[in-house]
Amino acid sequence: MGVNVGRKIALLGTINRDTIRTHDGVETESYGGILYSLLPLSAIVKDTASIYPVVNVGEDMRDVVMGYLEPCGNIHFDGVSFVPEKNTHCFIVYDEDGNKQETLLGGVPKLTFEQLAPFLYSDAIIVNFITGTELELETLQHVRRETDSQIFMDIHSLTLGMDDQNRRFWRVPLHWEEWIACTDVIQMNEQEAALLAGEPLDTDEKTIAFGERLLSNGSSVVLITRNENGSQAIYHDSGKTVLHHSPGQPAGEAHDETGCGDVFMMGFVDSYLDAQDPVEASRCANVLAGINVTLRGIEGVRRFGEELDIRSAN
Repeated sequence: MGVNVGRKIALLGTINRDTIRTHDGVETESYGGILYSLLPLSAIVKDTASIYPVVNVGEDMRDVVMGYLEPCGNIHFDGVSFVPEKNTHCFIVYDEDGNKQETLLGGVPKLTFEQLAPFLYSDAIIVNFITGTELELETLQHVRRETDSQIFMDIHSLTLGMDDQNRRFWRVPLHWEEWIACTDVIQMNEQEAALLAGEPLDTDEKTIAFGERLLSNGSSVVLITRNENGSQAIYHDSGKTVLHHSPGQPAGEAHDETGCGDVFMMGFVDSYLDAQDPVEASRCANVLAGINVTLRGIEGVRRFGEELDIRSAN
């Protein structure tokens, strides 16, 4: 069990088992989901916050999950429920052109309000949609009504549907504006933003118009991540809508982009809680995402704290 320190951060999502097959037929087994958030966040906040994952995990993954998280001294397990259902298992197959097809098998129950209620007084509640089925809209709306905590959301797999063969496909989610209305800070990548906007956001004018739509819907900050091109934050300042571009901050040679959006959100949350400054928070978030891209897979991400210490010392 972690040590109680400083802030309290609750993180909702799913921990996946992943099977990845490349176009040459090589198959690897790995783990992911919010592990890509929890492990870096543990290093980022270190002695300043206690982290509470709120997640249902299949009993078949108990040893794996505890093996990854127990060494993190500031992660608590009060919100982790081990359930009899088979854990979520994502199969990812890449073709020779680099396109991927995801198939999702198994699956744990959705989170209930009763599971979330003990964390309503957290400094931050982060919702990271790994499967897009983590909880019902009504549950999040109930949370929004009952808490004054800042709610951060990475919309991520809420934009993915699933066909009758459990294959994922892009689609505009039902009631997506109602989901976003529950948030203080909403994050998405440029593909997800284009899907929701109904057009590529390839000009500042289009991006501002889309951002204003979400700000008018109730959010305070809209974040759009753009891979090596950094990120954009849209927010109101003195009655005006501001679009701020934060450049990418690569820490070295890029090896693996997996989890960069997750790390970006963790870095943004930590900085934003300090000063409510989306510009400085975006800068910090890009620095941390730049470290993540130099690491390979979840085993590399386990060394995030070591890499962060090296960068901080230089």
